Amino acid sequence: MESAEGVHVPLLLDRSRDKNESHRITLLRKRLTENPGDRFAEFELVQALWEDESRDEATRVCLALVRKEGLAPTVMEAAAGFLFDRRELAAARECFERMAASVPERALPQYYLGRVYDLLGMWEESTQAHRTAIALEPENAECYYRYGVTLARHERREEAEEYYRRAISLDGAHSKAYTNLGCMLDLRGDGDEAMTLFRKALQHDPNSAEAHFNLGALYGENGSHERAIREFEKAIRLDPNSVEAHYNLGLARYEQSDLDGALASFKRVVKLEGSHPYAGYFVGMVYYRKGVYAKAIKVLQDALKADPENPSILYHIGVCYNRMDQPAKAIPPLKRVTELSPQHRKAFYYLGVVYDKTGMVDEAKESYRAADTGIHRGEPRRATL
Repeated sequence: MESAEGVHVPLLLDRSRDKNESHRITLLRKRLTENPGDRFAEFELVQALWEDESRDEATRVCLALVRKEGLAPTVMEAAAGFLFDRRELAAARECFERMAASVPERALPQYYLGRVYDLLGMWEESTQAHRTAIALEPENAECYYRYGVTLARHERREEAEEYYRRAISLDGAHSKAYTNLGCMLDLRGDGDEAMTLFRKALQHDPNSAEAHFNLGALYGENGSHERAIREFEKAIRLDPNSVEAHYNLGLARYEQSDLDGALASFKRVVKLEGSHPYAGYFVGMVYYRKGVYAKAIKVLQDALKADPENPSILYHIGVCYNRMDQPAKAIPPLKRVTELSPQHRKAFYYLGVVYDKTGMVDEAKESYRAADTGIHRGEPRRATL
């Protein structure tokens, strides 16, 4: 099997996930007690702990494992890939440097070092490592693909595209190169060609979560929300912890007025990444559209703490208060919207409504006039949601 970055895990360790992970972990611990030098079992324990969501412990066990002498090359390679995928960069760097020293003819440790050095801010070392990998194995598509990833990270898109195309020319079934090249083309506005490339990626690897996600994103941009939903759901089945897949699935469901489904997706995003900048807002918006205004206000007020002058959040808080027949509480957020977005006619209209309800007749008339005429009071500020 392969990790997210393509390190091959020994087949001995590639076992189907047990129905009872805790039982599996117990058996592995027993096996290690009986044979403390069984490094394959030790790395299998790392995998089992990670799958059981004991992720801090999994990382600790792996860090301890790679410091031990006499590791089989397959175990070192798999452990190094595990650490890289979890962005334990210092430990991953040490592992790949050891591999590069012990097998100087192999490209794999070099192109991984290229990625590690780049993430550590060591650009010259990164470039040299990637070029060394290509020089060692000039017919290896992975060398070009990995260099493309690094170049794309630095917005060097034309060069990245060139290396992705080189990877595909050497390996016509390189799903990840098709996917990343599709992303490059999508960024420059060639959505049709990008869609073709994502489909090619899936033709060669139907289990590519990245290709399903990117295809779903294109469908969503084109307004094909049902097709987008199907692709995002496939991506999530393959990568259950993908924050962006859950978030975009929530957006597609929201557009389709599947409010319960959207709520489940956005709540999952919040659980996976509590600091996500928009998921909380959309949880509040789902409650708003469902008419559960008290919950909507609570969630939107939390979102407002992170973005205190967001007109959209303020507007919906104000409307919620109005619909709960609390007009006095609605005035401050709606008034602030009119200051931030002077062209927001609905905000002026609802401000007029709540002024009316609180007996502020002159202010209500002025707000209604502003709503009717679309009065401009300076340049509107851009809403972030």
